[in-house]
Amino acid sequence: MSQHNRVISKEEEALYDRQIRLWGMEAQSRLRNCSILFIGVKTVTLEACKNLVLGGIGRLSIYDPQPITRLDLETQYYFNESHISQPKDKVLAEKLAVLNPLVDIRAISSLDDVAGVDLVVSIGQQTAGEWRQKGVKSILADSFGLFGYIFVDCLNAHEYIEEGRTKDAKTGESEVVRSSKVATYKSFEESVKVKVAGGNALRLARKYSPLVFVCQALATMDERVQAEGELEVSQFIRDALERRELPQGFVGDELLERVQASWGTEFVPSAAVVGGTLAQEVLKIITLKDMPANNWFTYDGLVSEGITCML
Repeated sequence: MSQHNRVISKEEEALYDRQIRLWGMEAQSRLRNCSILFIGVKTVTLEACKNLVLGGIGRLSIYDPQPITRLDLETQYYFNESHISQPKDKVLAEKLAVLNPLVDIRAISSLDDVAGVDLVVSIGQQTAGEWRQKGVKSILADSFGLFGYIFVDCLNAHEYIEEGRTKDAKTGESEVVRSSKVATYKSFEESVKVKVAGGNALRLARKYSPLVFVCQALATMDERVQAEGELEVSQFIRDALERRELPQGFVGDELLERVQASWGTEFVPSAAVVGGTLAQEVLKIITLKDMPANNWFTYDGLVSEGITCML
């Protein structure tokens, strides 16, 4: 961890008492000494950062120098009229600091100075490959309309602790058993090119959500294509799905139409679910408690369904 093993103070012990009882002092210490970078400020960023700051992470850096617009006020509840034209990262950092003064929260001016970062979370921006090359764990996430996705890259070997319960043969009392595990993660580039075998659409649907392939396509879409408009976005998704050689009818027209209608919009309730899940995955990575999602999570707000699958 990057914060030089700072010791948890008595004040922090009292503040975080309930969660320390849940996951222990060792896990809380890992949080206290971690450094996390968020790139991109959207509603899902607000939701995830809020949870992490309240959880007691050590340092939170935010990068998004884009100015706040009037449109942002409709979905990003920390912003108001007085913030229009100010940098998103600066305003969000100031608002989050009020929630927990014990966390070091800062807006950074450049991505060149990110030494010591333990985890990078990119919101709506494809930078996963860049951080893997630097040996830094990363998450790629976004929320649009009723939909959202999270991609987790914990590199080639992520160690974590799995807890279970067993009964003592003599006393019959239940006791906690901890075991060390290692999980391997694919890179983003590998994941979006995986050719799945499943025969027909029905059989494949038992293993994968069609939405995950749509989200993979959207995650690879560059800014030029996004600027072309709905027709181009829809065609981009169809072309990407065709290259994956998926069974005919596996990804239906109805789903594509709903995604197209949602693209470029934000719906706070769905963003809250995705942001809360995102914060949960960050906590797993940092505390080493339980295995983080491996490797895609998708959310469909129309049916209130979140699905994790490995690709």
